[in-house]
Amino acid sequence: MSSSRFPGQGPNFVPAYQVSGIPYVTSSAGPKANADPVLRVAFPTVTKSVMIKNTGNYGLRVAFTKSGSYKASESHEDGTPPASFISQYFMIPPCDASAGVADAPPTVFDVRCKEIFLRSNDTGNVAPFSLYAALTGVEQFPIISGSTGFKGVG
Repeated sequence: MSSSRFPGQGPNFVPAYQVSGIPYVTSSAGPKANADPVLRVAFPTVTKSVMIKNTGNYGLRVAFTKSGSYKASESHEDGTPPASFISQYFMIPPCDASAGVADAPPTVFDVRCKEIFLRSNDTGNVAPFSLYAALTGVEQFPIISGSTGFKGVG
């Protein structure tokens, strides 16, 4: 019997992050800000890194919790006020090729997580994107939230 808390590869199993990741690719659109439900992308295993390309003309918010994807002044789609008064998302700028703006490179997050949340920064328009994640063989990972001690994620 193993004395490990995590059978197999646990969240801190370093060799799982040293090898190249298993590809996970999707393209979709971040829903309108404060109008539609937040888009949750759940990964089958823990990520080694995540790369996101905003392919639209509106900013794309990327957060690691649902509540972290809201601006401080926004209410959730069900009308409840946000849990935090601080915006806790990363903004990926728009890619406006039609206006002659140089095509921005994708944003790479060197992060271990099991899910991310995406939404447009515009209340009237969606924000299309393409996502690539490098997955590890690690299946179990702690829940990332402010209530479990992870500061700055929502």
